[in-house]
Amino acid sequence: MMLRIVIVDDQRMFRENLKTVIELSMEDTEVVGLAANGAQALEIIHETSPNLVIMDVNMPVMNGVECVRALRSEGNEVMVLMLTMFDDEEFMIDSLELGAVGYLLKDTSPEHFARALKSLQSGCTLLSRQITQKLVLDAKKNKVQLPDPICEELFRLSQREFEILRHIGLGKDNQEISDALHLSQGTVRNYVSSIYEKLSLKDRSQAIRFAIQAGLVK
Repeated sequence: MMLRIVIVDDQRMFRENLKTVIELSMEDTEVVGLAANGAQALEIIHETSPNLVIMDVNMPVMNGVECVRALRSEGNEVMVLMLTMFDDEEFMIDSLELGAVGYLLKDTSPEHFARALKSLQSGCTLLSRQITQKLVLDAKKNKVQLPDPICEELFRLSQREFEILRHIGLGKDNQEISDALHLSQGTVRNYVSSIYEKLSLKDRSQAIRFAIQAGLVK
């Protein structure tokens, strides 16, 4: 399937450089629009119907979170990958709760960025290593006593799912879990999807918090 992308960022050079990286490193991909803020993005998204929007967080006129909120309010469920220079937790949580499929820092290397887009096409949620580590530290800092219903939910998991959830809580990505448990990445993705479904989790940030609050990570 052709991946049609709109890039939204208030820095013209960054927009154009990212467009070049995507077009040179990925097949079956087309950048169908560039926007300087959330308001422009809404217009371009309506005109081009992309299946992925790469969205900066901090922009004038309308920021990235406001733009995603506007899209969801009108029933548009297009995939959104958030980009930022800062690992602001409030923006992270707001974006992920609105259904963003990932959150990467702008200093992500071109090679990693290309791999990230390919992972999105496989249905993964993306969090950069720095952001994952921040979520882990924040969850540990704010750890609270779990109510009994959450403890009971853990019994829904198989032994392997339990083990994978613990690795997620440690901040490991699917490749690192695959290497640690000697499983294929496809198998790990299937286990992660099953964990999300059994525990009613939306994304990796929720899984990290659940694992830490459940005491799986010390």
